[in-house]
Amino acid sequence: MVKLARTPFIRLVTLTYCLFALGWIFLSDNLLALFADKDAILRASSWKGGLFVLTTSVLLYLALRAVPPPSADGVATQLGRLTMGTTPARRRGYVTCLFALAITLATLGLRQSLDGPLDGRPLLILFILPVALSALLGGLLPGLLATLVAALGVALLFLTPYGALAVDSQAERLQLFFFVLTGAALSIIIELLRRTREGLEFNRRLLDGIVAGSEDAIFVKDRAGRYLLGNRAAAAFVGRPLDELIGKRDAELFSPASAELIARHDAEVIASGQVRTCDEVLENGQGRNLVFSISRGPLLDESGAVSGLFGIARDISERRRIELAQREAAAVFESSYEAIMVLDGTRQIVRVNPAFTRITGYSPAEALGQQPAWLAADTTSSDDTPWRSLQAQGFWSGEVCSRRKNGERYAQLLSLSQVRNQDGSVQHYVGLFSDISQLKNHQAELDRAAHYDPLTGLPNRRLLGDRLEQAIARAARSGKSLAVCQFDLDDFRQINERHGHAAGDALLRRMAGNLRAALRTDDTLAHLGGDGFALLLGDLDSAQDCAATLTGLQAVIAAPVTIADSHLHTTASIGVTLYPQDNGDGDTLLRHADQAMFLAKEAGKNCYHLFDPESDRKAQGHRQQLERLRLALQRGEFVLHYQPKVDLGDGRLFGVEALIRWQDPQRGLIAPGEFLPYIESVGTLERALGEWVLDTALAQLEQWLSSGLQVDMSVNISAHQLMHADFVDSLDRLLCRYPAIPRARLELEILETAAIADMPHAIVVMQRCARLGVRFALDDFGTGYSSLTYLRKLPVDTLKIDQSFVRDMLVDPDDRAIVDGVIRLAAAFNRHVIAEGVETLEHGQALQRLGCRLAQGYGIARPMPAEHLPVWLRDWQERAAWRQLAAQS
Repeated sequence: MVKLARTPFIRLVTLTYCLFALGWIFLSDNLLALFADKDAILRASSWKGGLFVLTTSVLLYLALRAVPPPSADGVATQLGRLTMGTTPARRRGYVTCLFALAITLATLGLRQSLDGPLDGRPLLILFILPVALSALLGGLLPGLLATLVAALGVALLFLTPYGALAVDSQAERLQLFFFVLTGAALSIIIELLRRTREGLEFNRRLLDGIVAGSEDAIFVKDRAGRYLLGNRAAAAFVGRPLDELIGKRDAELFSPASAELIARHDAEVIASGQVRTCDEVLENGQGRNLVFSISRGPLLDESGAVSGLFGIARDISERRRIELAQREAAAVFESSYEAIMVLDGTRQIVRVNPAFTRITGYSPAEALGQQPAWLAADTTSSDDTPWRSLQAQGFWSGEVCSRRKNGERYAQLLSLSQVRNQDGSVQHYVGLFSDISQLKNHQAELDRAAHYDPLTGLPNRRLLGDRLEQAIARAARSGKSLAVCQFDLDDFRQINERHGHAAGDALLRRMAGNLRAALRTDDTLAHLGGDGFALLLGDLDSAQDCAATLTGLQAVIAAPVTIADSHLHTTASIGVTLYPQDNGDGDTLLRHADQAMFLAKEAGKNCYHLFDPESDRKAQGHRQQLERLRLALQRGEFVLHYQPKVDLGDGRLFGVEALIRWQDPQRGLIAPGEFLPYIESVGTLERALGEWVLDTALAQLEQWLSSGLQVDMSVNISAHQLMHADFVDSLDRLLCRYPAIPRARLELEILETAAIADMPHAIVVMQRCARLGVRFALDDFGTGYSSLTYLRKLPVDTLKIDQSFVRDMLVDPDDRAIVDGVIRLAAAFNRHVIAEGVETLEHGQALQRLGCRLAQGYGIARPMPAEHLPVWLRDWQERAAWRQLAAQS
């Protein structure tokens, strides 16, 4: 039963005692009146008094025992107040009172209708029902009202004397008193039961709302560890439905280690009977690790023994994570090597870390409340760029120059960022900075080491290149000229050898100082290493300005220098190139100046030489052409055309000469006169091309011989290719690759015999080739200065009359005499002779008259691709032009 609060309970007990005492006096006096004997009345009165004292003592003991003791913590009192204060309001009192009055009057009417059968008895038990119903529906007041109305009604209507409140019969008065006492007691008991039920219902709803609505896990276990009660939060934490949680043990819900930990803590609570709170890291059946803060308390039965325990658990995993993050952030903040400052929305510093004090020298007390403007190098500066960028982008980073507390300036790498609230407003700013003074100093040292020569202190080649590119850009904008010069100190090696390297280094340093003093401020003098220097002269109006500067420069260099009591004297060879006449980039200008310097050295030293862009462009074009020819050989762009050789006596085709052509994809077919002069200057390219010509010609000859066309193949061989040490072996390997070709079918035509410096060695090479079976022809016989001298010794089979003599022999008697002499000389040395450059039938007729039947030239056939030769041969035989020559002869 729910206990009432102290004051209402005391009032209720007092009222009950008053009613009981009054009833006792009235009842006992009426009982005494039943006795006629005086002694009996006296004894009964004594017993009545003793019984009253004993009864009231028992009632007082029970009442005092029932008074709720004051709670130490006020929990029970507060719960009682909460129960009374939140009990739902009852129905309005006058309604239930009207109901009590109505039902009592109705019962009185019923009793009136039963007056005959009852024979005048009051039948008070009939009125217990309206009293009970009134008390049940309305509580104490309607119950007492029904009791009072019923008692008055019975006394007035059914007890003598009728119509008066006085009752004659002692027994009837006693019955009426007990009815009133019973009705009052019944009303009080029903009121107490109503209040108890309402309090229990409220407590049930209250606890149900707290347990069901709490986000904390609430559970109750028995001593065996089975869950008797739990809420949805508890079920969610273990990852099970609530129905599956009830009746389970922890071993069925958690991992073994977690279940063992829970059981140990439960046992401690049950054993001690005290409430305990602790944090536990648990792993549920789904493998989730959770951190709980759990409060456990004992659950007591009616006897005060521990029958189980209750618990309230809160998931603090996120709180733990936040606490860990906060501890880590605090550790980072305190131990960071970078200075950290936190500023509020007004830019005032509210927190700094130890690194801040170490770097700036300001203590936290001195820094707090200050604005970061005092950290700036110039406190009067109004530059607010970092803050504007911070407001626009939320972040700013850059280098600033700041001052320490002692006034020392230092470089600072600063980063500022915003921290905003959930509503988007700026909560505070965070600044991180570090002292980069040492880094900047080291950077300056590296920059000097990277851009300046350590010996002379002059700019090095790298810095010179940067300034040269800038000077070129300025000259292009201004339209003025600039000069790039390179020079070496003449005979500097002899100075080093004679006076030592220390003296040489001292001379270079002294020379650098003297030259800088003689130059303009905007001019750049650089040391390129060793005794090499470079000079950049800008903003020149004419070449004469450069010449005047170089003349003064030579005078400064030629001035004697005293080093360690030794008078050293030197000069310089200077190479110069002018921009924009030499319109190149910086590297090109330096290279051209270097080339001009070597020309100055070759001219006798102690002078300067001006670079000629036109000559360089020709040389560059030569190099580019050679590169294109190398690529053409790699890509297979060269082809062979073949010019027939015929016997004018019978028209027989006895051979062909292989002539190279370049099939350029852009320019088309290019004659050898345009590219062979380039190839002749590069031995490796000439030999590679010559081997390709031999290989291609032999392959074509093999194809013609296998098709039945019996001809000889003539291939031109340059003097350089012939004199190469590997020529004979290479030729032998090549011939072995074509065993079907009779080696006598191959004729090598030697070009440029005048270029053969070692003729005896050439004769040996040709003799070795002759032993391989190949034949030789002198292609330019009559033009070489030593042809007659070595003709007897050269192992040649054929002499070719140069086309320059044959072309004009019809109009120039001297050329005709030379042709006639060569023909007679060949006959005298038992050599074959063939004339090239035959352009008309008249040339052929004149050659036949002089005794030369073998010929080739445009009059017979132009050089043609291999596939055209059979077609030409059929046409040549059908025309039978040689027969006309024979008839005319």
